Formats: sequence, C-alpha cells, structure tokens
Amino acid sequence: MISLLSVPCVTYAWIPEPERAWSTIAQVNAASNRARPLDLAIALVAADGAVAATGRLRLEPDGRSRLDLELGGSAVETHERTGLDYRVTRNGQRADKAPRLLPPLALLQAITAMEVADAVRAIGGDPARVDLGIDGVHDCWVLGGRDPGPFESSSRPSLWVDQESQQPVRIDDASGTQYRLADTVSREGLRFPSRIDVFAPGWPIWRIELQSTAAKAATTGN
Repeated sequence: MISLLSVPCVTYAWIPEPERAWSTIAQVNAASNRARPLDLAIALVAADGAVAATGRLRLEPDGRSRLDLELGGSAVETHERTGLDYRVTRNGQRADKAPRLLPPLALLQAITAMEVADAVRAIGGDPARVDLGIDGVHDCWVLGGRDPGPFESSSRPSLWVDQESQQPVRIDDASGTQYRLADTVSREGLRFPSRIDVFAPGWPIWRIELQSTAAKAATTGN
C-alpha cells in the first residue's frame, strides 16, 4: 500500500484553465505596478559573494529589456532581449560567448490575459499548457508546461508562479537558462523580486540584486 504521506501534496492541487491562469497573473502584475517603464539599479554578484559589476536594468512594457553593466574601469557590457532575440555587447562589440543574465521579464509586466499568453509564447513556451510544479517551498502553476518526471525539474520554456500569491518564482527559457526569483518586495508602490539567481548552462551561478526598485522613465534605445 502506498502511504499518502509519501505523495507530494502538489498532486492534489488545482490546475486552472489556461485562460484563467493568464487572467490571474495579469491581475497580479497590474496590482504590482510593473506595467510601466522601469529603470532599476542593480548589482551583479558572483557565486563567492563578490560584487562583479553594478548597473541598470531597464524594462519596457512592450517586452524590450536591457541590462547595462559596469565591469570596472571603462569596461561596459550590455545585454538586450526582445522575445527569443538575445544580444550581448562589450564596449560596443558583439560578444558571442556570455551567459544570458537578463531574464525575460516581460512576463512580469503583462497586464491582460492575452499579453501573458503572448509573453509565454515569446520565450518559446506553449501558453495553452498549465502544469503543476514545485520550486523550493513553492507549489507552482507552470505556464508553458513542464517535462514529465520530478515536480522540480523541467527543460521547457515556462513561467512558474506560486499557486497562492501568483507571484513569479522561476522562469525557464529556451536556452536552458533558469532564473529563480526571490520574494517580491514593495518600495514606492512597486512590487519586484529582490534578487534573481541565474543558472546558465556552462557558467557559474550569478545573482542580480536590486539596489533600488524605484520606477522611473526608462528607454531601451541607444
């Protein structure tokens, strides 16, 4: 006989219809006041806890995002993302080998059901799939679906949100990079993750720490 205590409780959780999941997440995004241009001060922290760079994280509601890093001296590295397109430059020159430090944060800015579906589709996920998963202490809805097997593991492009708060806790993108988002903090009317841990294949773990969560006019243009 199988003991019920050995079966993860997530197996008994409710799986919403995709449209309802999109709508719920859109409402949370709107209430968190993230659907506007954001210009956030960040620090890039290495696995040993040392600050490797400081910079700015700039987000636009239309899905464009940009991470500008000051690496020390006059060195500057820029990460730009729009949907599946990802570009890295160092001092203005294309860098072909670099971790994908910039998450697809358009998923946190979509404020209509269809915008949420489009944002999942933009990272290569299937918005019509909603599965259950576990990430740390969070029982999650997984928009985009996850692979069969352990509730914690998956390689599908997807957005993981806590079932109770519907706040984002993890994003898996098409490159295999996994972004784990800490609990959101509220400052000056904006709710945003306090840090983002980046697990990029073949690279050490990096952490983006929010130094300021004030919303300002932002632009991702040159």
